[in-house]
Amino acid sequence: MLFHAFLYVAYAVLNTAAMAAAKTAVPRFAAGGRSAAVGWLALGGALYAVVLAVLMVLLKDGEASTVFPIAIGCTVLSTNLAGAHFYGERLTGRKLAGTVLITTGIAMTFVGGVPR
Repeated sequence: MLFHAFLYVAYAVLNTAAMAAAKTAVPRFAAGGRSAAVGWLALGGALYAVVLAVLMVLLKDGEASTVFPIAIGCTVLSTNLAGAHFYGERLTGRKLAGTVLITTGIAMTFVGGVPR
């Protein structure tokens, strides 16, 4: 169970890092720094490949109807944290309520052992 939890966290963090790389590339591309933008996009693409590999491991051991919601929920949590910390995005009451609901749903899925 701990290994699967680690994989979900790895999936979320890597997915968020890939999105951050893409977000970093956009203003560089618009400013004419095409080589810098391509570098950031390449990094994002490589991270997405690793994310896909982690997802395949999770799907090998679990059902898609359980794996996908947990993985996406973890990614939402990770993205909210990264957005607030690195990009100064506000964590509104609505976002906080959604985050609590997602966290509760993930915890309920894990109650009683590894989700299969």
